[in-house]
Amino acid sequence: MTAFLMTSAGQDDANTRRAQPAALYFEDMEPGRCLSSPAHRIDRIELVAFAKVWDPLPFHVDEQAGIQAFGSLTAPGLYMLAVKQRLIHQLPTMAVIASLGYDEVRFIAPLRPDDTVVLRLEWVNRRISESKPDRGIVTVRFSLINQHGETVMSHLDTILVRRRELKV
Repeated sequence: MTAFLMTSAGQDDANTRRAQPAALYFEDMEPGRCLSSPAHRIDRIELVAFAKVWDPLPFHVDEQAGIQAFGSLTAPGLYMLAVKQRLIHQLPTMAVIASLGYDEVRFIAPLRPDDTVVLRLEWVNRRISESKPDRGIVTVRFSLINQHGETVMSHLDTILVRRRELKV
């Protein structure tokens, strides 16, 4: 069995991380508003190690095969989603109960070693739950954007989110 651990090179650890503001609730997630994560550099060794375990296609794990196919090694789509998930935790805390599912998952452009990416979150729409008024359903678009301003991956995520306590 092979173990794999995504490192946090270049990231703050739990002891040095800045204090996060209070969680964002349904009421804070206004359609059209956006947040962006800090920048993150794609580490070649980590990318290849991930690909060897989870998607060992030649252009993900072999430099020469990557050059022949795409001009360089490229990251697997699952790795892009893992980077996106890592960067979510660099954003303000959100009062999310659960993800209800992804839609429109797109791998638009190659993600390459040494690229620098940011995660952009945009709230697309929201509605209060009809069956449980203490929560709402929010659709979020996540986009992973490289140093050239190109979106390399995007998807919609429908999430179940707590509302602030209702005053009765």
